[in-house]
Amino acid sequence: MTEEGKGWLTISTDGFASMNAARPAEHLLKELVQNALDSLSRDQNGKVRLDYSHDGHWFEVTCSDNGSGIEDLTDLRVVYLTHKIDSHIKRGRFGRGFKEVLCISEQARVCSGCHQLEFLRKNGERITRMSKQPVAVSGTHVHMYMPWPAQITTQLDLYFSRFLVPPFAELYVNDCRILPRQIEHEISASLSTEIYEAETQSWKRPKRRTTIQLVRTQPDETPMIYEMGIPIAALEWSVPFHCDIQQRVPMNPNRDAVASGYELQLHVACLPALLDCMDANAIKQDWVGRAGRRCASEVQKRILSLAFGNNIARSVPRMGSRHFDEDARELGVQVIHTVQTSGGFREMLREFVPSAKDLVREDEQAKALKACTEGFAISAATRADDQRHQWMERQGGRERVQRCLEFAVWFCQKLVNSCKGYQLPVTAQLTLNTDPRSKLYAHWNEDNVLTLALDQDCFWHTPLGPESLEVLIHEAAHAMNMHHGLEFRKELERLAGVAACLMLERSNEIHSRFADLINTTPQT
Repeated sequence: MTEEGKGWLTISTDGFASMNAARPAEHLLKELVQNALDSLSRDQNGKVRLDYSHDGHWFEVTCSDNGSGIEDLTDLRVVYLTHKIDSHIKRGRFGRGFKEVLCISEQARVCSGCHQLEFLRKNGERITRMSKQPVAVSGTHVHMYMPWPAQITTQLDLYFSRFLVPPFAELYVNDCRILPRQIEHEISASLSTEIYEAETQSWKRPKRRTTIQLVRTQPDETPMIYEMGIPIAALEWSVPFHCDIQQRVPMNPNRDAVASGYELQLHVACLPALLDCMDANAIKQDWVGRAGRRCASEVQKRILSLAFGNNIARSVPRMGSRHFDEDARELGVQVIHTVQTSGGFREMLREFVPSAKDLVREDEQAKALKACTEGFAISAATRADDQRHQWMERQGGRERVQRCLEFAVWFCQKLVNSCKGYQLPVTAQLTLNTDPRSKLYAHWNEDNVLTLALDQDCFWHTPLGPESLEVLIHEAAHAMNMHHGLEFRKELERLAGVAACLMLERSNEIHSRFADLINTTPQT
């Protein structure tokens, strides 16, 4: 028995066609594949076949599956009617996809079970024809003729080759199987989705926990957001991975772009798993800063470490004659100018990284505390099992260390006495760096006490050598200015000149007074 009806859709088919005329052919055909995949059960050996070619007049398309089929084929004529509103793990949701392809076609036929519904043109009008089939069709079979040129085949081939086929299905395009791809990361995350709320009869976008599958891009591919295997939109990030979401993705009405803010949700969810495969340049991209700011504190700290290293400080403006950035660099610290970073990085740097001023002040305080609490006189280390005594022996013995200290005091006293009206006596003591992280060479306190590190060889091996003299001149400059800055550097330059004159004009005195220290090394 055959039944005929007027019109293809329950609304103006021509009007609906004009709304979809500009959509790319691949986006229309994906609706057929999407419906076929939705009809498959996860516990069956599902198969979907898509075939297309140009017959010399029309572009012929066939899509078939062995899924659950369609109970009432007349539902295909009702736009926005869908039976997928009860599940957020179905790709279709608005009841538009098939109708959008249909309204563009010249004619079509859908078979499922024992029935066939044809969409034809008769005497210039669109009609439908329902008939019963003698042999039942398993699943659904769709056959359409489209007004597309033959050249579109290449475009379609490329598009469908990039599908990510789910593990419970096989997808064939023109008899060529689209092979599954390896999933390199699986991430559990709570993401926005689309669900129909029966109580309010409206679509909502609540968050649901789902799995994100990361699949490596092929050489000719750009990263894409996928909805259960179907590419939706470009993914703006600096890693070679597609992002396949295993639930509905909230999209715009044309379903070719994700909802505002959704991509950021993906970035935040995936970033911790991606850090290990990113280099410093990739990590410094703006998207990492935006996403990282919303990640856990430990992830943010790791981002900063991978992007900038661990020995870093935030730049601070020059404060009068004091420039803390330069002082921090002298400590071997990398100074980051936050104004040159994106907003997310700027916020993370401010929260987790000390300023150059804070770091320099901390270093100064630590050295002052160490010199004060751990400084000792030669006479304090007498026991053979005392580490300080052992280090003294290593540096040439008690007498050698005493003579080197005497030279350091004599030299620094001459330097500070070059300042008019400055005649305070200089004294010296020792310290020892027991902490392997400590880098204290020397320290000058406000009482003109010079502390030298016993484990820094330059003071004891070559006390009149360039490295030792450089440190002594630096420390003597602190007699006039305890903080590094412009005035300190001026004083440092002045004292360098004083030291040069001293070594020339007092060379006879130096040779006479410290002959045992010139061109000698400690006897251990």
